[in-house]
Amino acid sequence: MNDLYNCAMYLHRELSRHNVPYYFLGGFACINVAMTARTTADIDIAVPNGQNGYGVLLNILQRAPFVQDTEGFISQDSYYFFVESSGRFVEVDGVLAGFMAFPKIEQAGTIQLQHLQLNFLNPVGLLKLKLSSWANKSRRSGLKRDGDIIDINSIRNLLIQNGEKMSLKGLEGDAANGLWDWIQEFEDLKTWQLLDSSYKGR
Repeated sequence: MNDLYNCAMYLHRELSRHNVPYYFLGGFACINVAMTARTTADIDIAVPNGQNGYGVLLNILQRAPFVQDTEGFISQDSYYFFVESSGRFVEVDGVLAGFMAFPKIEQAGTIQLQHLQLNFLNPVGLLKLKLSSWANKSRRSGLKRDGDIIDINSIRNLLIQNGEKMSLKGLEGDAANGLWDWIQEFEDLKTWQLLDSSYKGR
């Protein structure tokens, strides 16, 4: 995990230096925000569209300590952060805030954990994205299935334990479909109703 944090802190410093707002999402965020008991090999980060947002991120990723594979062993459209101290690589996936299910920066609830300076999408935002992913049949039956199950359960349990509520009736699109697909498979409607007692499913 130290390699991931080295990469995340580097991105934080470089983006902050250019005044680019961002938030971390995906498995890396779930591990930190919801204390999800799993590992991940990549970092997902969202920034605004445009030259002063995603353009800055691309400029950062196109120079050392980031590399792209030139030998054909790894995906050529991905960027990897080289951690000199360990000799390992961390894959970085940049996404556009506001594109598809990813919330815009100004609409995204972000949090900073006490022991980190990093900006993470808050638990409700992370759960919405995970449910949106669950609506994708090929994903929920593929290699990311187990990680997504752990993430969804961990974030949901965190919200319930903290006594927080979340509007499930207000979910739209893939998030609403993903929730219903989840309930159909795991038959745990009553657990979800601890977040929103008015939710009855479809």
